[in-house]
Formats: sequence, structure tokens, C-alpha cells
Amino acid sequence: MSFIIQASCPRFTGILDSEAETLSDAIESAFPLVNEVTIISWNYDPIMLSYKYDISIMIDDILDILEATRIEVSGTKTVHWASNSFSNVWHLSWDNTQLSIKAEWGRVIGGTEQLLQTSGSVTLTKQSFSSEWKRVLQNIIAALGKSGYSEDRLPSMKRLIFEYEAIEMEGTIESVKYS
Repeated sequence: MSFIIQASCPRFTGILDSEAETLSDAIESAFPLVNEVTIISWNYDPIMLSYKYDISIMIDDILDILEATRIEVSGTKTVHWASNSFSNVWHLSWDNTQLSIKAEWGRVIGGTEQLLQTSGSVTLTKQSFSSEWKRVLQNIIAALGKSGYSEDRLPSMKRLIFEYEAIEMEGTIESVKYS
């Protein structure tokens, strides 16, 4: 079973929305409409997520999952992803080392729902799961910073940065540094 995230190298707008009160609103303003996407490989089937619309809507749930699996030795959580281009349900369960996700697939960008419905669940270590999200969180933090957001202006950034720093290592697809 496989769960890998390619976070890509998205551009950012550099625009600060002075009316943004939530992390979701700030992320939406920090990324342009046409941009690289995050790609989750779910048992080798692709799931594309837009930073501007999908990730911005999903961010609180992503942080909730990362926090719960980091703090709680074992547990369960059901997430109803609210994005209209990623409207799916994930049933997560974990013990001290392993995490399992069973999904109910609804809508996915690119129309891969049929593939995903037959691909089954994924099981991986909790550390591997959180590691896969590290680069995504890093991209968000960088875009928000370059757009002028700070923890003073947007207090929910503190939680984002805390969860990012709590993840020990990057996932399978490491970033490429160009000189």
C-alpha cells in the first residue's frame, strides 16, 4: 500500500489580503488560480489538489490529523473533506506506530474516482504519513510569509508552523535544490 505526496514547487501571489481572518482565507489569497498542484499517490493512483482551493479548505483538517496522530497513541478520526473538487471521506485509525486510511471516494480532480474506488485502503507508519505532509506545509508557510502574513497578523499560523516543525523528516519525494 502506498501513500506519497509530491508537493511540487508552486508559485505564490505575494498578495496580503488584509481581510483574511482564517488560515484558509490567507492560503487562498497566497496562491494563484493557475499553479502547480500537490499530487497524492494513493496506491499509485493520482489525486491532484490545488493549493488555492483544495489545500486552503483542507488545511484545518490536515492539521487536526497531524496533531491527533502525533499526540494520541491510538485513535480514530473520520474526515469529511469539504472541497468541492475533493469531496471524499477518510476513515483514519492508528495505533502507536501504524496508520490506516479507508476512503469513500466522491469527487477528485482528473476523474480518477473509479481507479481510487478499486485501489483499496492505505496503511503506513504514522511517521511516514506526517513526513509526506512536511513539504506541503513548508510551501504554505513560505507562500504566506512572502505574501506578508505573520503569526501576529494571523494567529493560526502558529499552529501551522508548530505542526511543520514537529515533523522530523521530509517524505519520499524530497525537494530539489537548484543553485
